[in-house]
Amino acid sequence: MAEAVTEPFHESERAQSYVIFRLGGEGYALEVMRVQEVLDVGTLTHVPGGPKSLRGVLNLRGHVVPVYDLRIPFELPIDPQPVRAPSVLMVESSAGHDAHVTGLLVDRVSDVLEFTPEEIQPAPQLGLGKATPFVRGLIRHQDGFLLVLDVDCVFTALESLNAHFNGGGF
Repeated sequence: MAEAVTEPFHESERAQSYVIFRLGGEGYALEVMRVQEVLDVGTLTHVPGGPKSLRGVLNLRGHVVPVYDLRIPFELPIDPQPVRAPSVLMVESSAGHDAHVTGLLVDRVSDVLEFTPEEIQPAPQLGLGKATPFVRGLIRHQDGFLLVLDVDCVFTALESLNAHFNGGGF
């Protein structure tokens, strides 16, 4: 009688890739599938009279893309003289049925790493400061943690900030 051969289950088959970035001294993780690309900040065109969170717009292959500073919804101070040029995560956001690309300004992007769902721990309800609503989990990494960003909550907060600014959406 022949025995059934079963393929061993590999943890890496369920692992998901995350873009790792720094913001205000903390490490964050964002699903790679949400990030279209990472750009070094070149020249942003400032929008006079725009909301504080809107750092400017850039031309991405013929499309005007707004770039928002993640420091604003996280209530982090803006460094007027950063040591190195910040990076922009080009992230797909959804507004209703429309998907569009929005830039999120971060201090720097450092890596792309894979983690399994078991490695993501639930975020504590308290203790993360102003970032609490934007964090959906924690990943133990090296000597600390990476905060797993809930980018949809970030977009909701930016939309709310912009609505308060100009009475409209983002």
